[in-house]
Amino acid sequence: MAPLAAQADGDAPVDPRSESPPPSLVEVLADRQEPALTVNEPMYFVVGKDGGDTKARFQLSLKYRILDENSGVVQKLPWLENLHFAYTQTSLWNLSKDSAPFEDTSYRPSLFWEFGRMRGPDRTHFLRVGYEHESNGQAGEKSRSIDTLFFMPGLATRAFGRDLVFTPKLYTYLERSDNPDIADYRGHGDFIVRYGNDDSTVIQLMYRHGKSGRHTTQLDLSIPIRERIFARTGAFFYVQAFDGYGETLRNYNQRTSWNVRVGLAIVR
Repeated sequence: MAPLAAQADGDAPVDPRSESPPPSLVEVLADRQEPALTVNEPMYFVVGKDGGDTKARFQLSLKYRILDENSGVVQKLPWLENLHFAYTQTSLWNLSKDSAPFEDTSYRPSLFWEFGRMRGPDRTHFLRVGYEHESNGQAGEKSRSIDTLFFMPGLATRAFGRDLVFTPKLYTYLERSDNPDIADYRGHGDFIVRYGNDDSTVIQLMYRHGKSGRHTTQLDLSIPIRERIFARTGAFFYVQAFDGYGETLRNYNQRTSWNVRVGLAIVR
């Protein structure tokens, strides 16, 4: 339980969290005074049926701002102020097979610049631009990897009293020799829409447009089950539905029909 604010003798305790509402995601995305280590993509653990097997999918993700505005390096080279490193890891775990093997794991380190600016009381424009490597860490025929340059503009606004965030992630492939036709299945962009407040239900939709009808859709629904710790972080009942290609990098060209998994998230 969080400590209560100090009060005069005889006064009722005052919980400081009740004095002002939490900042909206619009305000968070525009905040240039972000901590060095922050959340990045959702972090969750979900389980469900996939064909006749029970499979878990989980993801870990973080973002690190390498330098701050007061560092000597930034004073001399101000263009380094908004340089970030991020790391995301996603695994698919087959709980039904002998020894419960991990079917595949995707490792995604990235290096990018990130900028955010308020464009009014209820609107923020932000931008990421940089480089990302994705690999499943395997060798030989099981090896899958890509290198991309990405451009990720974003808009966060308020709609019907809730946060609405649109973040298309557009990319071009620098290297894809392990899987030369991956663009036919993944396309050249992830189109992500997120709707909901930090203290209520949030829905997020991701769509990829491949060639010849090879489309991918992922829908994530999260509901708070405890008070938030800070922006996007706490404990959430999490539901994830997936349909399309590339649930794992190794199987980028194999289709997964709609499956639904449920579990817990600590970041959404």
